[in-house]
Amino acid sequence: MNQQAVNSDHVEFEDVLHLGPECRERFLVTDEVPEFQEHGIHMGGISWLKGSYRVGRKKPDLHTLLMTLGGGGRLHLPGKSLPIEPGSVTLLPVNQPFLFELTEPDWRMAWLLLQDSQLWSPLKAQMADVYQHEQVWAISPLMDALYHQTQTARRGRFVALLDEMLAEMLLFASGYSRLEMSIRQLFAQLEDQLHQPWSQQTLASRVHCSVPHLNRVCRKLYGQGPMSRLADMRLQCARELLMHSNWRVSQIAQRVGYSDAFNFSHWFRGRTGLSPSRFRAQSRAIADQEA
Repeated sequence: MNQQAVNSDHVEFEDVLHLGPECRERFLVTDEVPEFQEHGIHMGGISWLKGSYRVGRKKPDLHTLLMTLGGGGRLHLPGKSLPIEPGSVTLLPVNQPFLFELTEPDWRMAWLLLQDSQLWSPLKAQMADVYQHEQVWAISPLMDALYHQTQTARRGRFVALLDEMLAEMLLFASGYSRLEMSIRQLFAQLEDQLHQPWSQQTLASRVHCSVPHLNRVCRKLYGQGPMSRLADMRLQCARELLMHSNWRVSQIAQRVGYSDAFNFSHWFRGRTGLSPSRFRAQSRAIADQEA
C-alpha cells in the first residue's frame, strides 16, 4: 500500500504466459485436492522463477493472488506500475487487466486462483493492489506441505487451515464483515472438531450471534445453512478416512460425530448410496486400477 506508483500507460494488456527455461513450478489442482472446490479455490502453486517470466490477462475470469517470499517483480495496471516485494500480497480481482513480470534476479512465490463465486464475491468490488501481510510467511510453507500430503487423510485439514489463513489475509481487502470472517474461521476450525455434538445454537454462540443471523450469513457465504455445511464436512472427512486409512468403520463414525456405527452407516448410505464398507472397497479397487 505504500509503494510509489509509476505510470504504465504504455503497457498493452493481453493474455500472455511466458515462463523461461529456468523457471520451476509445483501445481495444486482440484483432481488431487478436491477440497479446493468447496473453498472456492480453482488451483494453486509454488513457483521458483529465474530468467524470464511474464503473465498477463486482458479480462481475467478468476481472482489471482501472489504471495511473494523472496526476490520479486513488477505489477503493471492501467495507469500505474507497482513493485512486488517480499512479504507482499498481490491481489488481482476478476475483470481487471494486469501484467506482472520478473524484474529481480529471481522470484519465489506461492499463488492461488480463486473462483469468481459467491464465496469470494466481495473481491469483485476491490481494486488490484499490492500490500504487505504477515500471513504470507505462513501460507507459502503450508501450501508446500499440502503438496506433499495430497494422498493422505490430513489433506482436508491442511486445506481448512489454508482457507482460514487466506480469509484473514484478505479481510483487509475483501470487504468481509467481522462476523463473516468469524464464521469462515469457525468452519475452518471445525475440521478437527467434527466429533463434537454441534448444534445451530452452539455454533452461533461460538461467533456471538443469533441462530437466524448465523443462518443468513452461512447462506450468503456458502449457499447452504450451517448444519448442511457441517454435514457435508463430515461426509467428506468420512470418505477420506475410508479411502486412505485403515480405521474401522466404528472409529470413523466416532471421528465424524456418530457414537453408533449403525446410525453412521445408515446416514452414509443415505448420502452416497453405498455402505461405508462397500464405498471403501470400490474406492480402493479404482485406485488399484489407476496405479
